[in-house]
Amino acid sequence: MSMSGEERDLVAPSFSSGLTQDLIASFKSLRDALASLSNALRASLPYLRGGNAADLRKEVTEQYPDPISSRTENDLPARVRGLLFNDIERCTGCRDCEKVCPVKCITVETVQVPDSQKAWVSVFDIDFSSCTFCGLCVESCIPTSLVHTKAYERAVYDLADMSASFGRGRITAEQKSRWEKVQRDTQGAPVFSLSELSDRSEQGSSTESQKIKGEL
Repeated sequence: MSMSGEERDLVAPSFSSGLTQDLIASFKSLRDALASLSNALRASLPYLRGGNAADLRKEVTEQYPDPISSRTENDLPARVRGLLFNDIERCTGCRDCEKVCPVKCITVETVQVPDSQKAWVSVFDIDFSSCTFCGLCVESCIPTSLVHTKAYERAVYDLADMSASFGRGRITAEQKSRWEKVQRDTQGAPVFSLSELSDRSEQGSSTESQKIKGEL
């Protein structure tokens, strides 16, 4: 179907207008590219012309830790929230820190020791890859055994190495057998504290209790 002369006159201006807009957009893109190239050359050419080969290969990255510019642990504020540390000798295994942790990065497992009010904290693990260092666990620690240190370096190659263990270890068969013996010997007796265990051992009432005190 052929177009009349009037129809061709109407189509020609619209086609010409579209082509003109495309050309304008292309020239704008070319202008922006040339401007970017010009800025890059202005930044690099003076350096390339003014320096020798040795300067171009000179390392400018600081070694870490740099004794001059980098901060050490002594430079950090007193209340900095660094890596966590748990004093297992003071830890009671109450699990308050594990309960309050918002990311569940603390794992605590305890075993109740016969003839003692203090639990055996067999597992106390902290996964620093998940820890947000919010400090809620430290605030909730009643015996103040869990604290923030000023240490902050924990770079490792294996993700499993991001976990720190502070527990005493799993109960061995020998320990379990000895504690069961103590429990049988003292069945029906009142619960004693660790200090009282020592007195009972000196009186000859239970030699096994003194061994448990040494392990705790």
